[in-house]
Amino acid sequence: MKGRGFVGALERSWSGEPGSIPWTLALLPFSGAYAIGSGWARRAAARTRASVEGVHVVAVGNLTVGGTGKSSIARWLAGEVAEAGGRGAVLLRGHGANAAVDAPAAVPDFAGLPLAGASGRYGDEALAHRAALPRSIAVIVDPDRARAASSARFGYGATVAILDDGWEQRRLAWNELWVTVDPLRPCGNGRLLPAGPLRRPPETLAQATVVAFLLESEEERVSDEASSLVVRHAPRAAVLRFRRVLRGVSAVGDPRAVAWPTAGFTAAGLVTAVGAPARVERFARGAGIPIAAHEAFPDHAAVSPARLRASLERLRARGAAVALVTEKDEHRWIVPDPAPLPIRVLRTGVTLLDPVSTSLLPLRRAAGGVC
Repeated sequence: MKGRGFVGALERSWSGEPGSIPWTLALLPFSGAYAIGSGWARRAAARTRASVEGVHVVAVGNLTVGGTGKSSIARWLAGEVAEAGGRGAVLLRGHGANAAVDAPAAVPDFAGLPLAGASGRYGDEALAHRAALPRSIAVIVDPDRARAASSARFGYGATVAILDDGWEQRRLAWNELWVTVDPLRPCGNGRLLPAGPLRRPPETLAQATVVAFLLESEEERVSDEASSLVVRHAPRAAVLRFRRVLRGVSAVGDPRAVAWPTAGFTAAGLVTAVGAPARVERFARGAGIPIAAHEAFPDHAAVSPARLRASLERLRARGAAVALVTEKDEHRWIVPDPAPLPIRVLRTGVTLLDPVSTSLLPLRRAAGGVC
């Protein structure tokens, strides 16, 4: 897996996996300062959050930095609202956007409107949500989530707001808190930033209404370490397991997915700029896609056409017949023309493994207009 550089070295040390070099433990003094500052920020946020009348708020967050499936679970929740016949909204702060957002910015939902090049305005995660969700779900970018929720309620008639990365924000109170936890190594090396991947102490998991585990293959299981973490710190939370599923692949900008394998493609290369590239590779292999090589850039990286071309050429040299990108990366990059390899987007979904529990009833009642 190439392309992560210093970020990759940092993540390997944070992981606490056997054989990794724990050099980030030298940063423990800074973790102490982070603990003091983040603790103060959390207490201040608890005092400043307020509700928006008529909106049922579900915040989705995680304990650690990197990809634990937070956005995928947020999208699944929004899909549940749509399936129940309700109007909802996904609210994001616009991470990865270049333009400052000083008012609620709704991602346009006109059918067939191209989203390529719009990541500088809305951020890559917002565009991925917009492309995947039905038009009954608004996607609104605003660092002020209370202002975004008001816009969703009075501009779009939303009765449910899903906060993608909403645990840390200071403006909007939630009715439910869903926390996604890595099913294999839930706390990495167990240290707070920057010595480890923890954004907050594990004991704050006690605030969770639901703890969600997103598994990347049929063989993957929730580890004993992850299960013990929940029992110890969130005994009252509902625990739900999900699995990521492959809906198919498609051309960039075309949401119509076709099944893998595409005729003539015997091996694929991955190009990613996500928080947990190893999870993407694990998922692709578990879905039966042979991976020849993986070019992994830092999360939200804006890769120039020249760098993307070089990555595609390296993948081709290592036997890839097609390059696969994620839905998050789809609209961020300008594809070189001509490209050394055809590029396809992994179209994925999430399926709930556990029986539907009472933890979904508040969401469904709110989707029906009863808050």
